[in-house]
Amino acid sequence: MNSSSELRIQDYIGMVRRRKWLIVSSVTVSLAIAVALCFLLPKSFRSTTTVLVESQKIPESYVKSGVEGSIEGRLSAIQQLVMSRSLLTQIAEDFKLFRPEMSSEQRETVIEGMRKKINVTKSKVGHAKGPDTIEGFSISFAHEDPVTAMKVTERFASQFIEENLKIREQMLEGASTFLEQELHMAEAKLEDQERSISDFKKKYMGELPQQTEANLRSLDRLQMDVNATREGIQGAINKVAILEKQVSEAVSSANTQVAGATTSTNQGRGGDPLIVRLGELERTLATLSAEYRETYPDIIQTRQEIESIKSQLAVKYGVTKDEVKPGSAKLLDPVLRDLMRQRDEAKNEVEALKERLRRLLEQVKQYEGRVERAPAREQELMILVRDYDNMQKNYQSLLEKRLNARLAENLEKRQKGEQFRILDPANLPATPESPNRPLILLGGLVVGCGLGFGGVFALEMLRPAFRRSDEAETMLGVSVLASIPDFSSVFGGRENVRQVTDRTAGGRRLLAGALAAGDLGQVVGKVGDVQYPSWNLVAKWSPRSMVAEQFRVAATRFTLMTSDQKSTVAVITSAVVGEGKTSTAVNLSYILAQELDKKTLLIDCDLKRPMVHAYTDAPTSPGLVDYLLGDEVLDACMHQMEDLPLWILPAGSSTKNMLELSKIKQLSQVLHVLRSRFDYIIIDAPPIFPLADVNVLSSMADRMILVIRAGRTGREVVGDAYKTLGARCPANIVLTGVDAVSTPYYMYQYGNYGTGTTKHA
Repeated sequence: MNSSSELRIQDYIGMVRRRKWLIVSSVTVSLAIAVALCFLLPKSFRSTTTVLVESQKIPESYVKSGVEGSIEGRLSAIQQLVMSRSLLTQIAEDFKLFRPEMSSEQRETVIEGMRKKINVTKSKVGHAKGPDTIEGFSISFAHEDPVTAMKVTERFASQFIEENLKIREQMLEGASTFLEQELHMAEAKLEDQERSISDFKKKYMGELPQQTEANLRSLDRLQMDVNATREGIQGAINKVAILEKQVSEAVSSANTQVAGATTSTNQGRGGDPLIVRLGELERTLATLSAEYRETYPDIIQTRQEIESIKSQLAVKYGVTKDEVKPGSAKLLDPVLRDLMRQRDEAKNEVEALKERLRRLLEQVKQYEGRVERAPAREQELMILVRDYDNMQKNYQSLLEKRLNARLAENLEKRQKGEQFRILDPANLPATPESPNRPLILLGGLVVGCGLGFGGVFALEMLRPAFRRSDEAETMLGVSVLASIPDFSSVFGGRENVRQVTDRTAGGRRLLAGALAAGDLGQVVGKVGDVQYPSWNLVAKWSPRSMVAEQFRVAATRFTLMTSDQKSTVAVITSAVVGEGKTSTAVNLSYILAQELDKKTLLIDCDLKRPMVHAYTDAPTSPGLVDYLLGDEVLDACMHQMEDLPLWILPAGSSTKNMLELSKIKQLSQVLHVLRSRFDYIIIDAPPIFPLADVNVLSSMADRMILVIRAGRTGREVVGDAYKTLGARCPANIVLTGVDAVSTPYYMYQYGNYGTGTTKHA
């Protein structure tokens, strides 16, 4: 079951109406406490003095003040100094605010109290804004003695003036010293930055941004040299190729005539002994190799001699060592040797040109790197130059500030700067500042209202009750037959009820007392010799009221729900006492008989608190208890109400109404007999809690009607009671005591119209 629903304005009004005395008592107690505080709290007198803040005498366009910051900031700083423990202790001792017997803790309490009693407020005194505007502030102090308050205020004003002078002097002296130090530091940093720029230019000489143009021109010149060198290399390579071809052709032609050319050459020139010796050694080596191993000493010696002769021939004829062979054409043909020399020279030229090209390319790469790194060097140099410019500007600014600081210091020494001056001396207070009686009374009223309304809301939320029919239907899952308004609205208000009652003063007092209790209750009694019926039978005494109309709605819905039954037994009960179950049973039975012409029997089974006889003006006995005990017959116990088809079976003799459950179970046999005689049998059962009788009665019924008092009975109590009954028979709900503010306007108007007391909004 859902335990909460959205509250409407009518619900809040109903809360206030139900618990109005809680609100009244809270407000009364709070106001009483406030009045007591007004007379019990000690009086306090506050003295006030006004101090002007005069601007400097020389315009700031000529000499700027060396004291910066707002008035609020300086006042806050001065206030902290003035409110220091040492200064407050001195003032308290001078004005005898300490008693001799005070301990250190009590002295500390006095100092804290002085801090709280001092007020410093800034104010505008001038009438126009600008350099001539004079600002000021007020200093006040509260004390039980007005003379002491005035003297302490004067002392605080003089302390503010003295501390202001000290602060200004300290600020100017500190500013001058600080600027002097900063100026020396800025000069040293400026020199360091100049050295950094110079070192940077030396380190990256050739890569500086102003050298980029020269690097580009050098790069163009080197590129031209590279192209010329590559052309020279290509020509030398072609020359080498031509000479290689000529050498190859000469070697081929010379090899065909090697033997004859060798003999003729040797004969013509007398022969080369080195070549002859080489041939002999090679033949000897061949003979020895055929007979001995390679490690044979003669073979090793012969090989060494051959190598020596080859080296000599290679040097002599300008050939390689591998080309030296006996009868080689290269050693015999001088033309071939010339071609080979030219070829070697051409190769050397190619190597030299390649070396030159390599050096040129390295230079090109070097200059290209300089050009590529120039932007980065420019950025680094720009940062250095920018820092240098900033330092230079800072240095110039510090020079100007040092000059201004000296001027401001001279300005203060000559008393031409900003000053504090007392405008209004401390006054002698005549009326106390506290206690503020109107404020205390207003606070008491607000606190009382807050406690009252807050308590009402808390009580309603801590023990939530059903306020509207839709809440009961949603949480219990049972349909509501009708929502019965509070009986106090039957005659349109209490004054109208008094007018329609008996004209005797006793009757009016009787009914008014019942209304004051919040319910009409059982208004049965005697005033003089006059008997007054119960006004809870609204269907009879006020048939056109809204309450009676809602009982008609309940009766009509009830008959429609039971139309398929020839005879219906309905048990009407509630969770606890005081929810209006008996009133519901009486009015429902009366309407069934009087307006719906249904033969109805109303049985009072609430043997602990029988009230049906009082509401219907029926005899108390004989009744149900007398019949169940066998003292009377059934027909003698049933009493017809006037000439209506309505019979009342009261509880019976009050001395016998305590029956055991076994006797109550005999009622089932009685109901079986009575079903054939009545269309509806309404049983006014006792509450579910704390009795067990209703559990027995519910087993005999065809339908159960659960009466719930709106705004009073807790939801959990109703839910537990409904679960206790179980699903023995179909159930419905009648919601009683609904506030008039929760009743729709059109229903209220319709009901009041019938009573002749309609109220127009």
